[in-house]
Amino acid sequence: MPNKHDQIAAQDPARDPAREGSALLAASAYTPDEGPKPIAIQDIGRALVNPDAFVWVGLHFPDAALLGEICEQLGLKQTALTALLGDLSMPRMTVHEQDLLLIMPTVLWKSDHSRPLFGRLACLVGKQFLITIRRGPSLPHLHLREKLEQDRAALDAGTDYITAEIVDDLIDRYVEAYKNFEERVDHIERALLRASFDRASIQKLYVMRRDFHRFQVAMEPIGEICAQLARLESKTLSQATRLRFDALSERVKRLDGLFGSLGEGLAFAFEAGMLLEQSRQTDTTRKLAAWAAIISIPTAVAGLYGMNFEYMPELKWRYGYFAVLGFMGVACTTLYALFRRSKWL
Repeated sequence: MPNKHDQIAAQDPARDPAREGSALLAASAYTPDEGPKPIAIQDIGRALVNPDAFVWVGLHFPDAALLGEICEQLGLKQTALTALLGDLSMPRMTVHEQDLLLIMPTVLWKSDHSRPLFGRLACLVGKQFLITIRRGPSLPHLHLREKLEQDRAALDAGTDYITAEIVDDLIDRYVEAYKNFEERVDHIERALLRASFDRASIQKLYVMRRDFHRFQVAMEPIGEICAQLARLESKTLSQATRLRFDALSERVKRLDGLFGSLGEGLAFAFEAGMLLEQSRQTDTTRKLAAWAAIISIPTAVAGLYGMNFEYMPELKWRYGYFAVLGFMGVACTTLYALFRRSKWL
């Protein structure tokens, strides 16, 4: 069944064949009392002549040449370009003079995916510009652009407010991922109650537990980043935006608490699954041992009489054969009954 991630991913400009190989997804200039205007990279500098204007550039796996051209148009120093081209694997916040660099994890979990896919989102925020860079599997911001472009007050609030909206949208996607994890954990718990948990289920549970831990570790710093932004004294951030980041910090903390509770349930399910598997292996071992003990009796008797000694009185007895068969039958039946009583069979 399609989920929210499917609906957003369907709007991704990066999936458009006409844009294949292009790192630029969208670039627009925003001016008070005017609608958004799509612009080319080489026109960014002219668009920012108006001190009240700002640009929002969306990129996907950009190369050094494209980023260098954008930084040149914005008048950014080499440090900003180096930061954007550097390691974006760890979530963090970095202050570069008059601009901020935020690096946050992204999660994409479409309905046709058995596992979540992880990526990175980098936001370079200045007074007159916002650059968003997506790397790895992630959802586009086209729906958010359309929403904000219909809200004049949001655009007038500036790039810092839009950044807060991007973080809020990112947290919404974390919530969607949490719902997917919760649904799968609930399915696992019901499988445990039905005792239909097998080795393949344990392997799937292990993979899901690893993905869950990876996502939880990646998401954990986001609350601290929002808290730092709420306390940051910077001209780039308005007081209203700092209050917004403070609220986002509390939201991430609540979500982190939900993930903690779900993680405990996932750990319990994994341990219960391992115990069930061990119990099955123990039952199998008991059954094999019981049947081995039962079969050992006729094997021992047959081996004894198969030695062909010359003097074995039972060999000349008229009823020896039937007596030996009877003894083996009684012994095997007695052992079988004892093992059944002790629930080994």
